[in-house]
Amino acid sequence: MMRSLGLGLAAALFVATLAGASASFAKMDDATASDPTAMEKMKDNSSDIGAVAPINADQRAQGMKEAPPLVVAAKLPCTVSDAQYVGSGTGSDKIHAKYYEVACKEGLGFMVIAKDKVPVPTAFDCIIAGTPTPDGKPSTFACKLPGNLHPGAGLQPVVTKTGRDCIVGKTRYVGSTPTENIYEVSCTQGGGYLLEDSRDYSNAIVKATNCVDYDPAGNIKCTLTARADQYVVIDKLATASGKPCAIKDRRYVGSTQDGSDYFEFACNDGSGFMLKATVAGKFVEATECAKAGGIAGGCTLSDARQAETAQAGLYTGLAKKAGFDCNVSKYADFPTADNAMEIVELACSNRADGGVGFFPGASAAKPQVLNCLRAEAEGYRCSFTPTTALYTALTDQLKAKGKSSCVVSNARPFAVGTTAGSAGKDDFVEVGCADGGPGLVLDYYYGATLPSELLNCAQVANMSGGCQLPGNKKS
Repeated sequence: MMRSLGLGLAAALFVATLAGASASFAKMDDATASDPTAMEKMKDNSSDIGAVAPINADQRAQGMKEAPPLVVAAKLPCTVSDAQYVGSGTGSDKIHAKYYEVACKEGLGFMVIAKDKVPVPTAFDCIIAGTPTPDGKPSTFACKLPGNLHPGAGLQPVVTKTGRDCIVGKTRYVGSTPTENIYEVSCTQGGGYLLEDSRDYSNAIVKATNCVDYDPAGNIKCTLTARADQYVVIDKLATASGKPCAIKDRRYVGSTQDGSDYFEFACNDGSGFMLKATVAGKFVEATECAKAGGIAGGCTLSDARQAETAQAGLYTGLAKKAGFDCNVSKYADFPTADNAMEIVELACSNRADGGVGFFPGASAAKPQVLNCLRAEAEGYRCSFTPTTALYTALTDQLKAKGKSSCVVSNARPFAVGTTAGSAGKDDFVEVGCADGGPGLVLDYYYGATLPSELLNCAQVANMSGGCQLPGNKKS
């Protein structure tokens, strides 16, 4: 059986669901996303340069002499490997400016604008500089140096810093916020991301969000990768999960604070799963939709209610096979590192006291259900069943062992131990009696449904601090 987060644990873990565009993208209106003001000012200032002529030796010599100190003044992350002087012009702001292109050893090249009497130059990377005009015409300001002919490659270090497993293919400038530049990148191995990077190129802000998060009809969207290809990341994870499924639909669910991504996929047979992946896109686990209610509101592509009903029926059968008559009405998984065992809290519609089921997977091992006090002794605390709901069943178990004088009025988990030759743990439960008689400790051998021994407090005085319930005598 597959492992999954407990419902409560999953809900607590899932701290940052992304339902639509990244929060920072909300600052971008239509004009900013498609026609950045800063970009227009750059073009305006260069309006009288005209078409860029082929690079000549004089341009390169002037660029290599004048551009490096400008790069330093602009605080660009760039060790200049090549440069050219592009030209000069006076824009509508009446300020004269010189324009340079620089190629950098770090990868991403820039156009640098040095305005007269302005100490800090303005710079735009070659991806922005090469963005076509709003009418679709090629930019006359595109970078020309040999080292800048594939400007998108300069984003590879930024993508790598996000932790995403993506070899950058195509790139596109999307727009800017006051603090970030936004790019789209496609990955050569499939899928793509919208990439956020610091507008000052310091890489202080870097984040990559899966393209599948964005509505193709929305203002902020991916266009370099077809929608079907964007889903490649989910399909690969579904395959890695090993779940038999002819995929009917899939969606991006959200991300957690540690960068993990969640996806949902639905199958033609009506089943469905919630997938978890690392920030690098590696498969972590697949949770059946019947158990995924605590993950960002649960599954929406398949009938989770129907799946939950079917799962409750499965647990009902397993509980009865273990000798615990329970018509399961609610259930919740406990996390466990043992992939061969599923540990589930059960609430029952036909009895007040629930329990915790230990259900092996494909092995021939017999399932067992522990009452909630036995389970708590082993580290699994019930949330559906209050301790008081166990008193009647405990009283009946004492009677079955010939101890009819004790009507249980208090109880607690006492300890876990082992018996020589036992295949597993013994569970000890301390009880108090309503008549004020001496308390008892019930010792359940591994695999037993009734207590195997009844011990008085003197017999367990040296175990786990001895009896602790009010009124129980320690000796």
